[in-house]
Formats: sequence, C-alpha cells, structure tokens
Amino acid sequence: MLDDSVTVKGSPVRSLQKFVEAELTPEQRETMYRNLPPEYATRFGRPILPTETVPIHMLNRLTEEAAKAKNETLEAFAMRAGREAAGDAVRGIYRFFALVMTPAAVLGKAAQIWGTLYNRGEMRVEEQTDNSACIRVRNFPAEIASCSRATGWIERLAELTNVQDLKIEHSECFAKGAESCVWKLEWR
Repeated sequence: MLDDSVTVKGSPVRSLQKFVEAELTPEQRETMYRNLPPEYATRFGRPILPTETVPIHMLNRLTEEAAKAKNETLEAFAMRAGREAAGDAVRGIYRFFALVMTPAAVLGKAAQIWGTLYNRGEMRVEEQTDNSACIRVRNFPAEIASCSRATGWIERLAELTNVQDLKIEHSECFAKGAESCVWKLEWR
C-alpha cells in the first residue's frame, strides 16, 4: 500500500508539469492523463500552487505514465525531468551562485532545500573532498521514478558549478532494497 502521507510541495510538481508539457505531444499527454486516477488527472492537468502538497507516490505515477506515453524508459525520462527541475531551481540570480560555488557547497544547499520540499526523509552530504561527495537520503520511501529524478537533479546541480569530468553513481537505492539512497559524485 502506498503512503499518501509522504508529500512533496508544489515546486517539483510544477517543474514536472512544465517538462511533460514540453516533451509530450497533446495525444501523449491525453494518454498519460487517462492512465492516472481521475482525481489526479484533473489535479495535474491544472496549475499546481507552490504551497500545495501532493503525495510523492502520485508524482512518481505521473512520471511513470509520462515516460510510458513518451515510449521512453522510466529512468531516462525521470533523469531528464530531474535535470530540468534543477535548472528551473537555479534560474536567474541563483545561477550566479551556482557558478561560483563548489559542487559540495551547492549540494549542501540542496540538502537544506530537501526539508522545505518533502515532509519526510533527510538528505545529507557526506564524505566531502575537493573533488568528491557522497549524498545520502534516509527515511524516505523512494521509488525508481523519484530516485531517477533525484539523480538527474543532483547531476545538473553539480554541472552548474562548471566542474569537469563529473561522474555520478546511484550506488545504493531504497527502491531496490537498500536502507537508504546514496549517490557518489566525483569531478575534476
């Protein structure tokens, strides 16, 4: 049974809505909405307020149905959506800050943002060096869709700092039986 009490605020939902609008044809969006529960098809078909909350499993379901309608793997689609969401998050003045901060500093700020967006779980940056970091998300019932969106989001945030040779590995995954999700990043 999926837990409706684990929620995400509207900003990530809005980013996914924008991504879906740009990526899917009207026919593909119609198919996607048809495969969602009617109340969520209606809800996701209208603008979501940044202060609204949505069950994370329904945001994951929206991601899954969009990937199916686009005929793309869930992981690839969700990673691209996560990258776009990170880009949305740092548009404007925040882009300047991303350019002058180290990846570890930007990712540390991302960890702080986690608690403002999700009502469950915590993101921590661990094992930071000048050219690597480890990110861990605990106490969060992740699914493949949310993990893949997070992978794309983390990757894009690190790239915005203009590092070279970025490598990211989602080495542990709650959705695949691990106790938490872990991403290991290295750069030059």
